[in-house]
Amino acid sequence: MIAKATAIQHGQAMTNYATKNNRADIVKTNHLSEGLPPMGMWDEMVLHQSMFKQRYAKKPIELTSIRFEISPSEEEARNWSMEDWHRCLEEFIREIDAISRVDHIGKRKGKTATSVRPTNIANSQYFAAIHRDSKSGIPHLHLVVNRIDMDGNLNDVKFIGERAVMAAKVVNQHHGWKDAMDIRKERIAKITNACLDVLRSMSAFDWNVYADKLRTEGYDIELIRDKTDQAKVHGYRFKFGRSTIKASELGVGRNLTVSKIENTFRRLSPQPTPVAVGQRPVSSVPSATTMDSQNAAVSSGRSRTVNDGKLVLPARLRKIIEVDGERFNIVMPRTTYDTMNSCIEVPENGSASHNDILNVAMLLFMNYLDAATSMSESCGGGGSPGSGWGRDKDEDDRDWARRCARQASSLCKPIKRGMRR
Repeated sequence: MIAKATAIQHGQAMTNYATKNNRADIVKTNHLSEGLPPMGMWDEMVLHQSMFKQRYAKKPIELTSIRFEISPSEEEARNWSMEDWHRCLEEFIREIDAISRVDHIGKRKGKTATSVRPTNIANSQYFAAIHRDSKSGIPHLHLVVNRIDMDGNLNDVKFIGERAVMAAKVVNQHHGWKDAMDIRKERIAKITNACLDVLRSMSAFDWNVYADKLRTEGYDIELIRDKTDQAKVHGYRFKFGRSTIKASELGVGRNLTVSKIENTFRRLSPQPTPVAVGQRPVSSVPSATTMDSQNAAVSSGRSRTVNDGKLVLPARLRKIIEVDGERFNIVMPRTTYDTMNSCIEVPENGSASHNDILNVAMLLFMNYLDAATSMSESCGGGGSPGSGWGRDKDEDDRDWARRCARQASSLCKPIKRGMRR
C-alpha cells in the first residue's frame, strides 16, 4: 500500500473530484450529517470553519483541507468488501495520528528527525470515497479532511506527505505486505532489463519500434513528444496503475533517458569498423596462414576476415578531421575510441549532432585545442577548455577519452544569449 497527502485550498473542487460528482462509493463519513450529497458535506465543513473564524482572524487559514490518496496494490485489495476498505481507512488514520516525529526530513547539523504536532483526523470532519483507475480498474481511496478539528484546533500539515508514507509503511508491516519502495525497485529493475533486451534486438534505433516492442512485452509506455514536431521525443515513462516510473529512474547513470539511449543502443549493438576520412572501407583481405601474419594485419590497422568468417577489428583508429580548411590527423586505440563514443552526451535543444561532439572530443584527445574550440562554435556552442586543460600525468587512455567526451559535450551546449533592449 502507498499513500500520498497534501494540504489544499480548493476543497470544493476536490470534493467533487473525490466523490466523482456523487457517483463514487462512500466508504465512511465522520462528524457529518447522514445522507448529504457531496456539496452538502463540503458546506458543513465550511460552516464548521466559520465557527472559529475569530480565533484565526490574525492568520487566516488558506489551506482549508487535507487530501489523502490511499492505494493498496491490486493483490492486497483483491476481493475486498466495503468493510475491508473501512478497516483499512481507520487503521491508516490511527497510524498517521500517532506520528510525532518524522525521520530524515529537514536534516541539519546532524539532526536525524523533526518533531511535528500530531494530527487529530479521527476527531475531524472527513469523508472517504473509492475510485477505480480508468485504465487498470485498480481501486484506491480518496480522503478529504477538514483542517479544523471538532475542538477548533488546526490539524498540523508540516511534512504531511512524509507522514502519509510513514503511516502506510506501518500498515504494510502489520499485514506483511511488501513495502512500496521495494515494489518500486523491483519494477524498475524489471523494466530496465526489458528495455536493454529490446535495444539488443533492434537493428537500428527507432522510437516507435522501441515503444511497440515494450508494449508487446506487456508494458504501458508513454512517449512524450514535441507539440510542434511529433517525430521528436522529449521523454518517456511507464505506468503501473496509479504509479509512474520515468526513464530517468531506469538503468545506470540515466543511460536510458532520451539524451543517452542512442549511445546505449550503440554500445549494445555490433559497431561497424570506423573508416578514416578519405579511405575506402576494406571488407576483407586475403586469408593468412599463420598467426604472425594475422597479428601483422591487425596491428597495421586493416580489418580482415579470418577463416571462421569473423571480422577482426583494427587495433587503432585513424581519421582526418577538417576544421576551417585545415586537416588534423587523429590516431587512437580502437578501445579508447569505443570508450569515448559511449560517453558522448548530445545536449538538448542544440544543433550539434553525436558525430559533431565526437569529433570535438577526438580533437581534444589529440590536444588540438583551437580546432576543438572552433568546431564547437560552428555547432552552436562556445567557450574553451580553459588554460588548465590537459592530460594528467597518471591518466590512462580511456580515462582521458572519457574526460574529453564530457568536455566536448559541455563545449557544444548551446549558448544562452540575453535579449537586447
